[in-house]
Amino acid sequence: MMTLDEKLIHLRKEKGMTQLELAEAVEVSRQAVSKWESGSALPSTEKLRSLSELYGVSADYLLNEHKQEVEKIAPLPQEAEDNLKTSCGRAGKISAKLFAIIVGFLILVVLLLIGVLYANKSKEEPICIDEMTGEGVTDVPKIEFDLEW
Repeated sequence: MMTLDEKLIHLRKEKGMTQLELAEAVEVSRQAVSKWESGSALPSTEKLRSLSELYGVSADYLLNEHKQEVEKIAPLPQEAEDNLKTSCGRAGKISAKLFAIIVGFLILVVLLLIGVLYANKSKEEPICIDEMTGEGVTDVPKIEFDLEW
């Protein structure tokens, strides 16, 4: 039985690549490839997909130790690959737009709540001093002004 690290070494050598060449092909550091091949780290799902495509094997083959035979997979026709990239790109744009709409809606709701709370607070009616009764309330003399010029 071969482990993931053994399969990665075997497939890289079969392809005639160095660790540096592989690292450049899957856009990682040479140290990352070294860690994968020594078994001290695992590639991310995205990098497993890249390795699978590069070597022409299934991700299932890479991940499962019980699979000793290389399951070669046929590459996608160029048209199908282009369609896949286009549809994935559109999904990302839709998700970003949906996220922006939701965030905008939430901001609007918060602003409306603040406005309602402020409006209710400012509706308190002033108390007329003539209507006040109780201890400590005294009559205030009225001052009249003659504003004729």
